Amino acid sequence: MSQLLDARAREQGTRFLIYPQNKTVPGFEQPEVVYINVPPGSVQAGPEDERMYVVDALDKIPFGFNGSPDFAYRYQGPHAPPVQPDAQGHFDHLRPGDREFSAATMYATVRRVMDIWEDYFGRTIPWPFNPPKLLLIPRVEWGNAHSGLEGFLEFGFPARPDSHGLDYDNPYCENFDVLAHEMGHTIKYSVIGVPQIQITDEYGGHHEAFGDLVAIVSTLHFDSVLDSLLHSTKGNLFSVNELSRMGELKNGRSIRIVFNNKKMSTVGREAHDLSEPFTGGAFDILVEMFQINLIERGLISQQLGDRAYSAHFEQVPEVQQQFTALYQGKEKEFKDALLDARDRFGKLMATAWSNTSKEDLHFGKVLQDILNADRQLYNGKYERTIRSCFDWREITTNTAVEAPRLETHLVDELVMV
Repeated sequence: MSQLLDARAREQGTRFLIYPQNKTVPGFEQPEVVYINVPPGSVQAGPEDERMYVVDALDKIPFGFNGSPDFAYRYQGPHAPPVQPDAQGHFDHLRPGDREFSAATMYATVRRVMDIWEDYFGRTIPWPFNPPKLLLIPRVEWGNAHSGLEGFLEFGFPARPDSHGLDYDNPYCENFDVLAHEMGHTIKYSVIGVPQIQITDEYGGHHEAFGDLVAIVSTLHFDSVLDSLLHSTKGNLFSVNELSRMGELKNGRSIRIVFNNKKMSTVGREAHDLSEPFTGGAFDILVEMFQINLIERGLISQQLGDRAYSAHFEQVPEVQQQFTALYQGKEKEFKDALLDARDRFGKLMATAWSNTSKEDLHFGKVLQDILNADRQLYNGKYERTIRSCFDWREITTNTAVEAPRLETHLVDELVMV
């Protein structure tokens, strides 16, 4: 989402409260005011608008599980009353801890993610299903979350740290990373689609990577995340940090780490495992774009940028020390460089995905789409960076293709690591 559009939403949008990170993470215990890019009064009770609506179902099990009836557009089971806006049409009067807050923050997160990515794609992203509206169910009796091609998102709860039941104090629908990741699946179904008959393993792996990258870029639209990230890293983003821990949960657990050393030869063929080299390579591109900005603006040297990318374990403290010294007094300049890299990367990926074929999808083909997008948007400025970030992960435009596999059911769920 461009910085200009984000500023306009703050002036004219509807207010909600969202936790930028899991509320158990130090520094993120309180929700942040977010402005959805629609004027106050246009969001109805529910919340509901022309594209999505929330039903706070009571004692519901997930669709398609344990004898649950198949999905129907209008959920007919027991549910709580629709959440009401305040007199000015805003929803930031709702307090954390109750069901109404969960319903409102789930709607706001979905709408915020769509605002961000429709701006990068430069168009409205239509739903990839027949119902006119996306159904959002914030709390189901389940230890997972999923999105469905039938037109729904429904979320449960993580397991308690002691493994005794579900953690009802921390519903997944209040975890921005988790919900943004699942929305990524819905966006991919729309912009890339589903192959007619055959689906490659890498189509499934790319689905998970797509969700991760949508969540990463979306998370960077919170000032609190940007400030905390830069304060803790001093600009050295080639590290395990708030941005690289996807879907952080209680006590430091994460759904997956996107700052990783995974290669195609070191992962299995299960979709979440297979996604890690692609997600890691794309994350490296984002960080490299940020470092290129820092170098071009005279904030760090080329040598330091190169060392940060390839630093061995014993070199990390010295690299970090140099970043710390250069960051002091230049906090705003570092933040501006990161905001620019965020938007350049978001536009790069949206342009690439707009031209990605759903048929016989392989990582090498998507890499070529990214290179083509770089030439279209930036005159090939980042070609060397893009290739190097994927090459060592054994993803190249000449990567050998696999035999397609048959797929009978598509379901997108969280997998804990």
